[in-house]
Amino acid sequence: MSHRCHAHGCTVPVRPELLMCYPHWRKVPKSVQKRVLDTYRSGQCDDRRPSREWFDAAGAAIGYVALLENHPLLTVAEAQAVEKAGFGHLVEARRKKVLVGR
Repeated sequence: MSHRCHAHGCTVPVRPELLMCYPHWRKVPKSVQKRVLDTYRSGQCDDRRPSREWFDAAGAAIGYVALLENHPLLTVAEAQAVEKAGFGHLVEARRKKVLVGR
């Protein structure tokens, strides 16, 4: 089984230690990138036991890219992580689009 970029809809293979392919990772704000890297624990890919903090940081990164790309599969947890990371204005803009039907 190969590991793929976690951005919604992306199928680019990446090393298990990487959350995303380079083009998607570049879209993630530096503050969120730092949280992902700071909460990563060596070996978490092998034992499949990442911390709650890493999941929150990864959710913020994945959600941020989903919002930028207007991907329809943004999860509630990702939206909450994006808000917690300080980018709630993007989530609110998405809500307004959905409510208006655009």
